[in-house]
Amino acid sequence: MDNFYEKINEECGVRLPFSAEQDWEICAGDYKNTANYIDFYNRYSDDMDIWQKYLAVNLIVQGIEDLMEQGEDKNITNELWSETEKILLKDNHRHTIFSWSCVGQELDDRWLITPKMRELL
Repeated sequence: MDNFYEKINEECGVRLPFSAEQDWEICAGDYKNTANYIDFYNRYSDDMDIWQKYLAVNLIVQGIEDLMEQGEDKNITNELWSETEKILLKDNHRHTIFSWSCVGQELDDRWLITPKMRELL
């Protein structure tokens, strides 16, 4: 997809990256729009390259992490996780799963989403 950043900005309100920004996919989103990010991923995944899929899926995972942190409705969070899990497995996002699983770290030094990610290992 030639215009990934512009398209996700236009359709989902994700801000454009700053010049030489690191971790845009972790910082740019708004957890309240996680469902929109999932819809965007599913709609355009065939048009995205591997890097764009990585960015989009990490935007989604960070959104779910933030939903969990904010104590949002667990039913909604679980529904979004179910859709995310399908994406992670379907498109073989091993690096993302491994990274968010915090392999080798104690469970008290982890993300809230880590137990869910570890189930996918």
